[in-house]
Amino acid sequence: MEGSYLKKTFKAACIQFETEDGNFEKNYNKFLSLFNLTENAQLIVLPELFLTGFCYDKLTEAAVFSEKVVSHILEFSKGLNAVFVYTVIEKVNNSFFNSVHVVENGNVLLSRPKIKLFSPMKEDKYFKPGSIKDLKAVKTSIGTIAPIVCFELRFFELFLKLLQQEAEIFTVSAQWGKARKEHWEILTIARAIETQRFVVAANGSGKMAGCSAIIDPWGRTLAKTYDGNSMISAQIELFKIKQVEKKLPIKREEIL
Repeated sequence: MEGSYLKKTFKAACIQFETEDGNFEKNYNKFLSLFNLTENAQLIVLPELFLTGFCYDKLTEAAVFSEKVVSHILEFSKGLNAVFVYTVIEKVNNSFFNSVHVVENGNVLLSRPKIKLFSPMKEDKYFKPGSIKDLKAVKTSIGTIAPIVCFELRFFELFLKLLQQEAEIFTVSAQWGKARKEHWEILTIARAIETQRFVVAANGSGKMAGCSAIIDPWGRTLAKTYDGNSMISAQIELFKIKQVEKKLPIKREEIL
């Protein structure tokens, strides 16, 4: 992991907007308009199911539409030298998954199903969960990225497992509700402090809590938005991880 710290500073961006369930083209157009504001960003994190929402009555159509747009994102990543993190609906062997992707240079570097499904939103009735064995961090040109999906933010044990894989940047793609807004704000900062890593968290707006944020390993908020459709960005300096670890060493081998 030492080598990553020597890499240049890069710009990370979160895109936030209200995803309308089943309104695929409108959601895609919202994404494109905000994506155009992410100039020179090398990490772009999107909300959970940003293209389709939880359209349980249109899951097959959502999977087909998402597959088409993923091909566009792969092309974007080639031309822009950027890493994208997002989730989409996928259909595999007649089962549906809420899958997170990490994409760079035209390739899907990581794809895994959401492990912790949110039963109050009936996710467990429509999606098949992933296994803890699916949990992965992935090396990219900008650092080792560990994607987290919404409800998984509540499970610190997932973060510990990803730290064992040398995670440097935790991304969070979410549709986190307004009723639990304070939980979102506290947990995103807490995970950065606990892990001594960067957290880049993109949430939905409208009916959702918004409050997308980029947080450094000391728990400082580098950029934040509140409600509405917006884009935020901040500079990520990976050497700060080592600075924080030196200032406040934590013997993780005692709990890992």
